[in-house]
Amino acid sequence: MQLLHQFNAIVLKVAGWTVMIAMAAIAIIVPYEVFGRYVLGSMTTWSTEFTQYSLVWASMLGGAVGLNRGYQVGITSLTDSLPPGPSKFVQAVAFAAVLVFLTFVTYYGFDQMWMNRNQTSSTMGIPMSIPYSALPIGFLIMFFVTIEQLSDLLTGKPAGEN
Repeated sequence: MQLLHQFNAIVLKVAGWTVMIAMAAIAIIVPYEVFGRYVLGSMTTWSTEFTQYSLVWASMLGGAVGLNRGYQVGITSLTDSLPPGPSKFVQAVAFAAVLVFLTFVTYYGFDQMWMNRNQTSSTMGIPMSIPYSALPIGFLIMFFVTIEQLSDLLTGKPAGEN
């Protein structure tokens, strides 16, 4: 599990930087679009599409980073009211259900990405597999983070500890 922890740490660091770069690009390009549209009377053709794809990537990778940091919504009234043994079991079942879900959405995300590999975007002309790949990649990172969290639960380690 140490190898998984190291792998997740590297992937999440790259994902975090990618989210920051994507959000910075959005923060620069959107005001530029508004200025171009209302002041200059024209705007670039690629900017809207680029901000949409950047937002998709930032959302999926940000979701993975947030999952690792515990930012997901959870209702813990059941697990908080149970003794430690049953609480751990319920949490493990919840992690297993999340892993099943992430397996399906990752698989079908890669399938969708593959089906659209020959399609190009309308203004930027990039393969649509690039924006479509944000979903399976984000879900795959979430899958590995969830495996690490389940392992930490089963071994009794506090979340995120080596």
